[in-house]
Order: sequence, then structure tokens, then C-alpha cells
Amino acid sequence: MKLLALRVALPLLVGTLSLAPSSWAATITVTNPSFETLPNGPLPNSCGTGCAYSVDGVIPGWTTAGDTGLFQPGPPATTTFLNSVPDGVTVAYANAGTISQTVGTLVQLGVVYTLTVDVGVRNDMADPGTEALVINGNTIFATGVLPTPGNFSTFTATYTGLAADVGQAITIQLSSASKEGVFDNVQLSDSTPSRVPEPASMTLMGLATLAGAIMIRRKRQAKI
Repeated sequence: MKLLALRVALPLLVGTLSLAPSSWAATITVTNPSFETLPNGPLPNSCGTGCAYSVDGVIPGWTTAGDTGLFQPGPPATTTFLNSVPDGVTVAYANAGTISQTVGTLVQLGVVYTLTVDVGVRNDMADPGTEALVINGNTIFATGVLPTPGNFSTFTATYTGLAADVGQAITIQLSSASKEGVFDNVQLSDSTPSRVPEPASMTLMGLATLAGAIMIRRKRQAKI
């Protein structure tokens, strides 16, 4: 009966362990990551059915320079500019401008920081802009596969904390040298293999190991 119980319990333990929260990765807070927080009510300028934009460069949570603003291209009612929006209905744009945000997390030694940004290419403009992490004066550019016109794809930048950068600020920078970089769904996370698992995960790992050891011992005894 004990062996049968262990045979039932072990898969459950392994399954539970795979679903247990992990401490190896953590999300870093980015304010207004998908640009759905608008500055002052609806966007003031119309560009078609369900389509609107701003030109004042005011993007809550972000610092802007040059020609920047918010854009609601209108999918599915209007697909003149973009066929879809990855998250919500609003994106940010830059025309020879820069959109940036310094997050509250500082660089730690050996920690891996990963930035992902959904990058759009308009149907009528081909500039995807650039996306980067700026740390201690160094710029780490995101890379990815350019989307076809009207669509988005995810670009990623990865940086591992160096001794010279410990305690330095981490800045997300979205920019475009011409018309018109379009950005959405900005996410930043950190991870490190040295991070200790949460107590719940450690307990489940211990139980699974114990159950496995008992099963092996039972099988050996059965052969004797």
C-alpha cells in the first residue's frame, strides 16, 4: 500500500513542483508599459474611424525629447496604419525623437536584465526605430526580426551586471531617427542562477527526492 501511495504521490509532487512559483526570475516595474495611461482624456487629433494621436510628447511615466506622442491606430475599425496592436489600443511613437524611462532597480553583479519591446512597422512608413537599455553610459541595443508592414514583432536586449556597473541606474530608451518608430508592451525582467528557490519550492523538491529514494529502495528489496 505504501509503495502504491508513493507511485501516486510522486507524479503529483513533480507536477506541483513544475507549477510552483520560481524565484529565478522577477519582473521589474515599468510605469505605463503599454502606453494605455493617457495624459488628459482622449487623444486630441483624429486620423480616421477609431484612430487618434497626440503630438505634445506627453507620455505618462516616460521622459520624451523631440517629436513623440501617443497613437491609437484604430484596429480593427481602421487598418490604414497598423493591422493590430499587441496590448490594448495605444502605442507610443517617435519621429526623430526619444522616449525613455529610468526604472527603480539598480544594477547588481551577475544579474541578467532582459528588455522586450513590441516593435511596429507602419503600412506607410518603414522606420522601426531602436530599442535599448542604457547603463552607465553604455547602450545595449535590442535585436529581433523586423515585422512585415502593418505588424509587430518582439525585440530583445540582454545585459549581465558587471562589477563596474553595480549600483548604476537602468534606463529604457526607445528612439527613432526618422518617421516613425512605433512601440508597445515594454517589459523588463531580471534573473540570476544564484538566486535561492522559495521555501515552498525547496519543500516540494525535498519531498519529491525523498519519494523517489523510497521507491528505488523498495524496488531493490523486491529483487532480493
